[in-house]
Amino acid sequence: MVGQESNSSVLSLHKGKINRKTAKIGTVEGKKYGVHLKEDLEGADHRARPDVEVEIKAPGQGLYVLESEAYPMDRGLLEKEDTTGLLTTYAYFQLGNSRRTKRIVFDRYKAGRQELGKFALIEGEQKLKIWLPNNLNLSTITLKPYEAPVAPPEAKAYVPKVQPIGEHPRLWVNRENLSMVKGRLTSAENKEAWEKVKDRALEPYSFDFDLEKEIFYDEHLEQVIEQKAFYYLMTQDNAVGQEAVELVTNYLSVLEFGNVTYGDITREIGRSLYVGALVYDWCYPLIDTQTKATLRKEFKRLVLDMEIGWPPFHGLESIINGHGNEAQICRDMLSWSLAVYDEDPEPYKYISYTVLEQLVPMRKFEYQSPRHNQGIDYGGYRFGWEMHAVWLYYRMLGYSVFDDNIKNMTDYWLYMRTPDGNMLRDGDMFSVKYANSGEFYWKNPQTMLLCYAFSGNPLVKGEFYKQGALPNNPVLFLLLNDPSLEPEYGLEQLPLTKDFGPVLGSMVARTGWNQERNSNDVVAEIKGGGYHFGNHQHADAGALQIYYRGIQVGDLGLYLSYGSPYDFNFNKRSISHSMMLAVDPNEELLFRTKTNDGGTRFSQRFPTTPTETQTDPWFNVGFVRSSATEKNANNPSYSYYNIDLTAAYSSKMEAYSRGFLFLNLERQDVPAAIILTDEMQVQDSTFKKYWQINTLNAPKEEQGQLVLNSELEGKVGKTYVNMVLPKQEDRDLQVLGGKESTHVFGTKYEVNSNWPEANGYRIIYAPKEERKRDRFLTIFQMVDGEENPLKVDFEEYDYYYLVRLADKIVYISKGKELIEESIAVDVPYGQGEKEVVFAGVQEGFWNVYGEKGDINFNCIVDEGRNTLSFTSKGGKFIVKPGRSYQASESVLDTN
Repeated sequence: MVGQESNSSVLSLHKGKINRKTAKIGTVEGKKYGVHLKEDLEGADHRARPDVEVEIKAPGQGLYVLESEAYPMDRGLLEKEDTTGLLTTYAYFQLGNSRRTKRIVFDRYKAGRQELGKFALIEGEQKLKIWLPNNLNLSTITLKPYEAPVAPPEAKAYVPKVQPIGEHPRLWVNRENLSMVKGRLTSAENKEAWEKVKDRALEPYSFDFDLEKEIFYDEHLEQVIEQKAFYYLMTQDNAVGQEAVELVTNYLSVLEFGNVTYGDITREIGRSLYVGALVYDWCYPLIDTQTKATLRKEFKRLVLDMEIGWPPFHGLESIINGHGNEAQICRDMLSWSLAVYDEDPEPYKYISYTVLEQLVPMRKFEYQSPRHNQGIDYGGYRFGWEMHAVWLYYRMLGYSVFDDNIKNMTDYWLYMRTPDGNMLRDGDMFSVKYANSGEFYWKNPQTMLLCYAFSGNPLVKGEFYKQGALPNNPVLFLLLNDPSLEPEYGLEQLPLTKDFGPVLGSMVARTGWNQERNSNDVVAEIKGGGYHFGNHQHADAGALQIYYRGIQVGDLGLYLSYGSPYDFNFNKRSISHSMMLAVDPNEELLFRTKTNDGGTRFSQRFPTTPTETQTDPWFNVGFVRSSATEKNANNPSYSYYNIDLTAAYSSKMEAYSRGFLFLNLERQDVPAAIILTDEMQVQDSTFKKYWQINTLNAPKEEQGQLVLNSELEGKVGKTYVNMVLPKQEDRDLQVLGGKESTHVFGTKYEVNSNWPEANGYRIIYAPKEERKRDRFLTIFQMVDGEENPLKVDFEEYDYYYLVRLADKIVYISKGKELIEESIAVDVPYGQGEKEVVFAGVQEGFWNVYGEKGDINFNCIVDEGRNTLSFTSKGGKFIVKPGRSYQASESVLDTN
């Protein structure tokens, strides 16, 4: 429940009026005196006489919070008889002449100290009647004045810069675009959904209720009410509209959520508020003044119990992150505030402040990177609610109040898709529990609908249908779907590589867009640079993932419960990801963590403004030094990413850069390779460094290399891991498998789960010698079944490595220092065409000169790209910084 309370008074129930026929005074193992039933009784909600009565004296009329303290008489019996795992025990309460209400007085989460809820009290004395449950000793009731969340001064003084239109309807449609929605109803694509709505709307619905008996929420009834209101909006059928008004009025009059808090009940409270707001707006001409007042009173009652509170500024809750960034504000309260604006403008003042002054500018900044900081699952969920706010304003006003970059956000879910129907891992993944099925296909069709309808992107509409469409929400579909937009199902028109920009730095590279489960495509992601936004985002800056017929390199964490020791010490931490660790034994542990994993800083703070994000170094996790693909190519032969991750770690880190070069080899036997460079310098040579990758299946050793493996649809994919530096004699190797894979330097964080992540493998290389700076060079080759990996030639120079692999000759910088020296290149004759790639070179002019004098080109290396490349069938070249006066400056081509 919400609000801040003070000035409490405690009532001891054993001093109250006891019904001696059913109850008696007692204690449990020396606890406080209380009252419990003499023997088990059935039907506390049907017994006329209460078991105990107490007098409550309120110092003044207003809202008060009641709390209870109770103890099970026999905890073992409670555990034995429980069928839910929650141990939920209810008592019934009646304050004065109000309706009897059911409240939780004991459960597994809060035990016997429960907040019963907010109650309206009159000044002076009034009776509180209590009907006790079996096997519980109820000891005290505490009374506290309720204090609402305090709105910030700028919100109190806010004058909305965008005002609601002066007429109804204004939710999802206005007078101008209502005809457009009507005109689409009977199109071939929309007709089935419209018939479903029509059938339900025209069928009378019997709702039996008793004003003296509360009911819990009824999702089916809410759907009926919504569809009847929508049918009236589309047809002006007064009878159906009147039925919607009557149903929602009666329903809200007996709806009671009590003091249920688990299961994120605020989502159900919000849904009830939203449905009521739809009826209020869509059926506005049919609602008399008294009924409107009654509905507004019920709406205000509901919002008081929502997690973000009312006004919507409870504690640390925010529209920017957490549950406040879900439906509470962006759909439910916004709809309510718009619906009642004519009669009560205050709700819109506060809601528009949070949306227009907090959310809109923050997302304009964040969505420069078209991916969600809360990851695949929570990002998909929360972004969908943001899109409700986008649409509610857009349809009401005829223009968008959000930046257009929001239209690109679906790139994230398109690019993170793997051919097996899953997604590359990012953030807390609650969908993993469903992913073992061979038919699994990650989905969030509601978010896809909201997105494609707004952006007009046919690829996202294709995703919507691949995800199963939205058969259970025909109203939203009919409001938004444009039948003239044809879905496209193939993604081949998209570039194979995506750089996600500066705010949430990452790159996803792939060899193709074959989305069949038997696909031979390789998909890889490197992450890092930008900012950290807490909550469900992991401490994973620099993490690597590789998919080839299943996960080859990835994450081992499972999202089972938020904030548990396993969650905060393994799942969300760097150690569950494929990235580098550096252990400073004196590093401070924050946010209830118990174990030092050597990783990047773990954060549960989040910024709320672009300025805070960019100026508070806590949120900075490094920067992207270089990001490039083969120029002007949808199907690039290489993709390069270099990130400085120093800021992601605590001050134990003096400097750390990771480089990633993805090579699309376009071969069946070895479709792709990755060259990974790491240069890490710590503050103290005794801080142990660990280079780590994680995988799901047991690695093997072949041809002197570790080999990872996965199998899908009868096809085996392997990844050969060739650590070139440190050399074998200069490093130690440890493989932690099974239950040991979740141990954090000796501390066990095991989970009982059949999911493969719970019993994966961590492969850890560590330099033998203690020194401040170490460099790592690792080459990954993704190899088809029993085929052999390709030969690799390697040379080391002061500032770069030379790697020859397949048809590639690669010069790649070692770390943060860009290549700025002349380099002699030898492309052998008689071996076909070779591509020469320079990754990590200084920006500016460079010159390529052939020793025979027949080749002399100038080219420009762009800042932030730091790559150049050319192809040749043979010859010796000098590649040097600078601009030659004699050179050509046309397209670079040495053949």
